[in-house]
Amino acid sequence: MSRLRIGLLAVAAVLAARTTVAQEISYLDLTDPLPRERIRSPRSGSSGCGGGAGFTASSEIIITLLSLDKHSYSMGEEVTFEVKIQNSSRETIEIPWTPHLGDLEPADSTKAYTYLQAVVALKFTDPIASRSFSVFANFYGSPDVPGSTRELLPGQSILVHVRRKIDVYEEWWWRRVKESPPLTVSASANFLLNRVTYSPNETQSSGTDSSRCIPLRTKEANQLEVALWPRKSD
Repeated sequence: MSRLRIGLLAVAAVLAARTTVAQEISYLDLTDPLPRERIRSPRSGSSGCGGGAGFTASSEIIITLLSLDKHSYSMGEEVTFEVKIQNSSRETIEIPWTPHLGDLEPADSTKAYTYLQAVVALKFTDPIASRSFSVFANFYGSPDVPGSTRELLPGQSILVHVRRKIDVYEEWWWRRVKESPPLTVSASANFLLNRVTYSPNETQSSGTDSSRCIPLRTKEANQLEVALWPRKSD
């Protein structure tokens, strides 16, 4: 075998290895019903990406709703779903990696601290009425707590496995589902990322959370059809 061919094969092997690394998938399980919470919960806070303000995004992700555990649910029932989040930009994105916000709280009650908050949303949309509601799962991380964040390199993906109850506070949805069983809706996924700073008050018993959106261009890759039924007790 010629030296040129050996060299070309070596280069191909290196490129293949880099491609494999770039597409490496990590898995985060958010099905724990009792994540560890903070001892000192904030009394007030400001909105991040969910506040409705305009932000200029510098990075982009593609979020794909891969699966639902069923195709039909009663209101109030638990839904288990899995999403894939891919960094489709040219920049590295720091992703939080624990459901346990309490693990990020410093022991010193007088100390302010900053953490990342990510939100995966499962959105249900009535295509006829053009109205939606979502169920949410949060996960957190801080560079000050080893292992609580991950770097998502360009091209890399993570899988997030979530279990949440299908609940909604708008009376309109309860009437809509009850009057049109089963109500066919589309399900899709979304992703938000915030940087939150907790500041203690004078008594150190609680404080405030100040959230700042980390803007991301988000592309929803697909939708799944779901049938919603009234709550079984209705």
